[in-house]
Amino acid sequence: MTKKLHKSGVTAAAGVQAAGIHAGFKKHKKDLALLVFPEGATVAGVFTKNKVKAAPVQYDQQLLQQQEQFKAILINSGNANACTGKQGKADVAETVQLLAEALKVQPEEILVSSTGVIGVFMNMDTMRKGIEAIVPEISENGGAAASKAIMTTDTVAKEVSFTFDVAGKTATIGGMIKGSGMIHPNLGTMLGYITTDVAISQAALHDMLLKAAENTFNHSTVDGDTSTNDTVFVAATGKLGNELIAGPADAGYAEVEAAILSICAKLAKLIVQDGEGATKFVEVIVTGAKTKADAVSIGKSIATSSLVKTAMFGEDANWGRVITAAGYAESEYFDADVVDITFSSENGKIQVCQDGMGMVFDEGLAKKILKATEIEILVDLHLGAETVSTWTCDFSYDYVKINADYRS
Repeated sequence: MTKKLHKSGVTAAAGVQAAGIHAGFKKHKKDLALLVFPEGATVAGVFTKNKVKAAPVQYDQQLLQQQEQFKAILINSGNANACTGKQGKADVAETVQLLAEALKVQPEEILVSSTGVIGVFMNMDTMRKGIEAIVPEISENGGAAASKAIMTTDTVAKEVSFTFDVAGKTATIGGMIKGSGMIHPNLGTMLGYITTDVAISQAALHDMLLKAAENTFNHSTVDGDTSTNDTVFVAATGKLGNELIAGPADAGYAEVEAAILSICAKLAKLIVQDGEGATKFVEVIVTGAKTKADAVSIGKSIATSSLVKTAMFGEDANWGRVITAAGYAESEYFDADVVDITFSSENGKIQVCQDGMGMVFDEGLAKKILKATEIEILVDLHLGAETVSTWTCDFSYDYVKINADYRS
């Protein structure tokens, strides 16, 4: 049983405080966020598989291998601190030291994230002033401000929180995420932060997050670009007072795993719905696949296709683009002669392809279906029992405009 909470997402769980301010990395909007766990939290994380990794990602990955408990996570937007060499790493080290002194904690108890323009050195004068200014703003109600501070091209802040049952206790989970473009994650998706009050080991938390990311964030795409900074953290404060969950045999493990999967799915969908320039949310459902790997590969191929995405924007039932994208996916089992394709939305449902061939269909109804803001593309391979969903959005004129002058 889950219950949506009114309290801001990332601070909904007990033992979590946050703040978000305008430090000066961006001209006017909030650009520095801070999450604080006064009594500590067990943290697990997943990161980009891009071979080009930002300095904060490298720092966090190494630190998470060394310890489980942390006191704070600092996030800046406006500068990715990626491709900045030794200076970028030195800037991370100085940032951590400055925040540790301000919070009166150990440097190794702090994780950091950055997002923004690649290849630009961090303005450390701004960082120093920002850290000094943000610490006094920390509160249990600071989640909303923090969620705004991590935004880049996002048009809305993205927060989720709800309760769930764990071994007879009412647990809470909440989160915030940013992402609108450069979204085609591999283990994480831009920057995401999930918090809960359960007591759980880092190993169990990591296994749950890895599985959830694989089945949610990794099934979403906006433009096919995997970032240098992709990061998702889950922090567990243990304030619920449950018996420590260390493995699948422990009470509450399945419930926590389901909650993490659920919140990751909600956050992943929010990113796609807010895709840069997007006017439509598109769910590609590949069913009848012989293997899950095939369903995933074909779904991603269709969801990433610029031609499919522009057709959705143009409200054109061009099923030929869909089957073509399915055909060039890296799948082991595929037979074009048995593929069926159907478009549907709140405005109706229409099959446009049967046994790999076009059907006579009502173009007017098809266009009406594709006018909806949420569209479903169903591709039935008729080869097996596997079904996988992938989430994407359309490509509009605004996507080009946003990314043509991103650095300005």
